[in-house]
Formats: sequence, structure tokens, C-alpha cells
Amino acid sequence: MCMFIAYSLSDFQLFQTEGRENKMALGSITSLGVGSGLELQDILDQLRQVDETAVNIQKTEKTKLEEQVVEFDSINAKLIQVKSSALSLSLESNFLERNSGMSDEDIATASVVSGTELSTYSLEVKQLAVKSSWESIGVEEQDSYLYAAPATALESSSTPAVTQATALSFTIGHGEDQKSISLNIQANASLSGIADAINQHADNVDGEGTSYVTATIEPGIEGNYIRLTSTDDSSLNNNQILVSEGPAFIAPDLVFSYQTGAASSPVYVSVPPGSSYQDAVSLINEDPNNSGITAALIDDGTNETPWHLTITADTAGENQRIFLNGINMSEMQGAEEASLNSSFTVDGYEYQRQTNEGLDDVIQGITLNFKKIGETQLTISSDSDSMKESITQLIDTYNEIVLEIDDKTRYSSDDEENGILADVYSIKSLGSDLLLLMTNTIDTGENITSLLDLGMELNEDGTLSLDQAVLDDAFSSSPEEVTKLFIGDSEQGLKGLGDILNDKLTDMTSSSGLVNGEKSAAEGKIDRLTASIETDTERLDKRYELLARQFVELDSFIGTMNSQSNYLTSMFDSFNAAQQK
Repeated sequence: MCMFIAYSLSDFQLFQTEGRENKMALGSITSLGVGSGLELQDILDQLRQVDETAVNIQKTEKTKLEEQVVEFDSINAKLIQVKSSALSLSLESNFLERNSGMSDEDIATASVVSGTELSTYSLEVKQLAVKSSWESIGVEEQDSYLYAAPATALESSSTPAVTQATALSFTIGHGEDQKSISLNIQANASLSGIADAINQHADNVDGEGTSYVTATIEPGIEGNYIRLTSTDDSSLNNNQILVSEGPAFIAPDLVFSYQTGAASSPVYVSVPPGSSYQDAVSLINEDPNNSGITAALIDDGTNETPWHLTITADTAGENQRIFLNGINMSEMQGAEEASLNSSFTVDGYEYQRQTNEGLDDVIQGITLNFKKIGETQLTISSDSDSMKESITQLIDTYNEIVLEIDDKTRYSSDDEENGILADVYSIKSLGSDLLLLMTNTIDTGENITSLLDLGMELNEDGTLSLDQAVLDDAFSSSPEEVTKLFIGDSEQGLKGLGDILNDKLTDMTSSSGLVNGEKSAAEGKIDRLTASIETDTERLDKRYELLARQFVELDSFIGTMNSQSNYLTSMFDSFNAAQQK
């Protein structure tokens, strides 16, 4: 006799309510089968598993397509890398890059622009350009007087400075603009009186009432003196004051001039009485009209008179030669008319230049820089390193693509399954298409007609290798032929290998190209499968929601029947027991 599990009607109703609220959508009911004693949930799950077979097939296909899309992106990225190398090999400018080699870079260096003629030059640097310079005699201290104030015992500006009438005559300026001023100094005139007489003299005042010369009382070494100063303080104007007649206690500013280059205008430096060598340095360097010289004090290391005032041009060459007037200094660099220019020969031709650097007007496309005197050789050669690197990268990336295609399209005995792209014929044939492209022959009319002539070799596994020695020799011995192979010849209507590779790879990697075409097709299938999977899953959910309700009712019905059966069995057992007694 079958054994049934009994439970009350209220228990069944509880199970039925919980199942509908919590698991109905998935076709799984909590405690389904408790009432009937049957594995109803297992039966329901097995039925759904059978019905989901078609959906699972679609999911598997979708997963495969998604993996293929990833591979398409990987292959396309490598094709773009190959295209990048091909683009470099298609640009004529890359083959015009040049190297400049100097046999002795301690003597000179050079830089070169693209497209410069390949050649060799003999260079001899005979003299470097130097800066014009001047030097004063040595003095004891930095504050030694360059222009001392008059030695005078006149301590007061109000006491008589002269005992008898005295004439005073001086000039200011130069040439047609020179002014002459003469006056008589009265007997027993004081310094103040003399200064006032100078400042107020009619010949010392222009039409606007401005004086040409200002007389001031200044402290000297032992007493006061009268300083004559021009009121025009522009160092571009010659405002030198020369006293031709007058007392020794009247001192004008010392004016000297310099020029930087024979064609330049002079600059005038006004040195007040009592100025030191250090003061003169400041007057020169701080002048806003300084035309390109630098003053300095140097210590030559001697014991008694080590300090020298020096004046040096800021730039080298004859155009910056310094000419001095009105100051006692000795010419150093450039003395006795020695040239300040650089002097050199190129292939025996003599040249001079103002500088040692940036000489770009001697050999077209080449800039020379001199460091010291000597002989050296300059060689202009083709800069092939970047082109060799592009060829190497082209082959290396090609190999990566070939190996990846082989790995993703062949059958794996280890995994006992085909590669993810085994059913994509266009990808399987891509390796062959690329090999035909890489071994393309160009009718250059020269000895070098393909990459095979540059050391490229085909390996058994379909990859390519490159003999670097052969490649180096080709660039070294026949650079023009290598250039023609990749660039072609527009005059002959010859298309170079660089353009052929670049154009073909541009088509392959375009949005409508081979790989992206396969990718777009796969993505379209993925979208359709996604929609189908969602529709079929929704349909199954609804079907098994209904079927789950039916199983609940079946479980309830069988449970009721089991309860009745148990009750009747119990009644029969009691009746039989009573009859036996």
C-alpha cells in the first residue's frame, strides 16, 4: 500500500499562498510536493530545462560573437599599427632626414636641415671670433681716483677765492653746436659769487631761460671747488666742457666717448671730479644708452697696482669693435688692427664671420659652430635610423597579426576545439592577403624592388624575419634606391611601396573595411540574439508561471486524497481489530 503524508487543509492553503506570492514568476514553489509526496518541483525544473535549450543555444552563440568582436578589435588595432609604419614609409620627408657628422667635435659642430645634399666637406678653423676689449693702467685700489677733484684750500664758499680780477673762458659741446662763454671774475670774489656769475651769464642762458652749464660748489680733497656740469644729461650728445682760461679751483666733468663699430654713433660718458674707477664702471654699465659694452674691474694679482678698468664688447666680431676717445686705455683683443672675426676655410675657400656660432650662410642647409682652432671633416649622411625602425615595426606587427589569426582560426588538439574565429573565412584569408601585400614587387628599374631585397625572409610558420645586416647595407650603399622603392617616382608615374601599403591598409582599417565589416555583422547578430533571448525567456516565464499554479493545485488535490486514504485505512484497521476479538 502507498504511504501518504497527511497535512491539514489550512497547511495546504498556506503553502499555496506563499508559492503564488514568492515563486510564481520562476515556476518554483516553496515546499511543492509536500502534500502529494511527489518530486513536483524537480519535474517542473526538468521540463523548463528542456524548453530552455533553444534559449541556451542562442546565449552560447551570443557569447561566441561577443568574443569574436573582441578579437576583431584586437586584429584591427594591429592593422592600424602596421598602417602607421606604412605611412612613415610613404612620406618623402622622412627619407630626406639628414645626419651631420664631424670628425673632431672639439673643433666644430654642425646641424643640418632635411633634404640637404649628401656630401663631405673639409673644414679648417684658423681663428675664432673674439670680443673687442680695452684695459687701463693698474691702480692700487678699486676706489682709486679715475678723475680727482682739484686740490684746493678754499674751505668756505663765502670767503674771497681770488685776490685780483681774473678771466674765465670755457666751451661746451662740439662742432657747430659748440658754445663759448667768457666772463671776468672780480677781485675778492667768493666761490658763491663766482658760481652765481657763471650761472647768470647771458651767454650761458638759452632763449627759454635755461642755462647750458651749471656751476655748483662741491667738496674736494682738501677744500671746496666749483664744478661745471652740462644741463643736457643725454649720453648721446657731446656736452664736453673745456676750460681754456680760469682759476685751478674751477673743474668741469671729464667726458670720454666710445663707439661699437665704425659706423655707429658715439656714446659720451661724463665723469664728475672725484670719481673712482669703480664709479666709472657704474657710469658705463648703468647708462640707458649703452651701445653694447660691459665695464669691469679686474685684479691681475700683482702686489702694488692690481686693479684695472676693462671695457669689453658684448658680442664678438669686427662690427662690434670698440673705439675709445678721451680716456687713456690700451687696446687688448683687436690691438694693432688684428681681426676680431672668425677665419676659416671650407674645401679651401676662405671665409670670415662676425661670430663662432650659428653660421648658416656658408653651406646651404648646414649651420656651423666653432669651438677651437684646428682641422676637421664634416659628413652629411642620410638619417636612416627612423626608416629602419619603421620597416622593423612593420614586419614585427605583421608577425603579431599572422600569429594571432593562426591561433584564433585553427583547431587546438589540446583543447579539442576550434579557435574563436575558425568560422570567419575573411579573417582566415587575411594572413594570405597581407603576405601578398608585404611581398609586393615594385618595378623601380633598380636592384632593390621589394622588401625581400632589404633582408626580409619568409619563415615556415608564415611569419617574416629581417636580416638587419642586409637592411643596413642597403641604406648605406643604395639610399636612393631604397627611397625610390618606398616613395616611387612621380615623374615616371611610379607608385611607391609605402603608398601601396598605406592605401591598402587604410581600406582594411576603415569603418567599412574587412575587419570592421565583420565586427558590424557580429554586433548586428548580437543585437538580434539579445532581443530573441529576451522574448523567448519572457514567454517561458509566463508559461511556467501558469504551469506552477497547476502543479500547486495538483499537489493540493493529491494531498487531500492522501488524507482521505489515511482516514479510511485507519477505519478498516479498527474494524478488523474489533472482529478478531
